[in-house]
Amino acid sequence: MASDRLYRAEGIVVRRREQGEADRVLTLCTPAGKFDVIAKGARKLASRKAGHIELFSCSSFVVSRVANSWDIISQAETIEAHEPLRDDMLRGAYARYAVELYDRFFTDEQGGPAVFDLLNHTLSWLGSDDDLELATRFYELHLLAQAGFRPELDRCVGEHESPVPLRPADVDAAHQFGFDPERGGGLCSGCYAASKSLPHVLPLSAGALDLLQRCQRKSYGELRRERVDCAVHVEAERVLQRYITHHLERSLKSAAFLRRLKGNPAARAA
Repeated sequence: MASDRLYRAEGIVVRRREQGEADRVLTLCTPAGKFDVIAKGARKLASRKAGHIELFSCSSFVVSRVANSWDIISQAETIEAHEPLRDDMLRGAYARYAVELYDRFFTDEQGGPAVFDLLNHTLSWLGSDDDLELATRFYELHLLAQAGFRPELDRCVGEHESPVPLRPADVDAAHQFGFDPERGGGLCSGCYAASKSLPHVLPLSAGALDLLQRCQRKSYGELRRERVDCAVHVEAERVLQRYITHHLERSLKSAAFLRRLKGNPAARAA
């Protein structure tokens, strides 16, 4: 960001909270990192900023720098509203999970252009694509990589004298791999058999491991042309949720709400 008092910033609104009688404090994901700013008078009916600072919106801001306080939004103009995420409860729940995951893994001024692009693209995918699980798995793995917690899925993380590659395409569907969040990745069948009594170690089928590997290796454009079995998605989600919870040392409220929503068709229809 510029060093002068007035600067421009492009940002995605990932969190909002009320301040005083009429203001809102916004947490933004920007190409320069994560920042909190304040929108004065944004809760007033006549505010011109209100429509441009909705949750999930990607907007262009003119911001006034303030010493020892939040910088103040002077102007705001929507670039991409991501409206389907506010109009559809299920899509919105996925989006809330995506922004909370970003918010938990990155602190003030952390992130960068790659993280901003990843989140912005993911919100677009969640607003338009049919396979919301695929978009979410891709986002989780690439966000973890950007945060420095990329899981090792190509080689066994167990103790071996030489690297043992994990090749799900070379085995039948009954072959069982494993996943150890504490050691940071996948386990070969032998290491999984020796470790599966540990409560934190999870089974990982060849299909689920293959999906996770493809999410790491391929672009989303390539992945979205492929169909993924629902059971594989469920398993991949369980593994990544355990890994994320291990590193954050807490579960995410949005993840719990999303699981309840997916299990309640009546609530989704409402």
